[in-house]
Amino acid sequence: MNVLKYGNFFSYYLLGFSGIFTFVYLFKNIGSSKVLEYYGRNSLIVLALHFPVKDILIKLIVLVFVIDVEAYYYNAGFALGLTVLNLLCLIPVIFLINNYFPFLLGKKRSSESSGGLRVRLRKFVN
Repeated sequence: MNVLKYGNFFSYYLLGFSGIFTFVYLFKNIGSSKVLEYYGRNSLIVLALHFPVKDILIKLIVLVFVIDVEAYYYNAGFALGLTVLNLLCLIPVIFLINNYFPFLLGKKRSSESSGGLRVRLRKFVN
């Protein structure tokens, strides 16, 4: 799919659905995982930022290691390493957005900080 060559129509869908069912089966049998739950709770941030972070990481790899990245696009080890590095780089971004910019996700500030300020202002005004 990465090179837009799908091959046989029926085998494409057969392999696609078998992959979906395989992952559903695997994750039902794995049970709960703190790492998967963390990324599941923050999937909107990961979805929005994984491509820009991937582009930055690839440019850094090209600058640091002076290699041609085109040769590594078809390497599964490179793709897996890039995915892990991408998810690790998103951890501080997730922390910053959740704690300092929750409005980007449509969330309000925590009730403790905003509620406490309102109560103090009401006491001050009255």
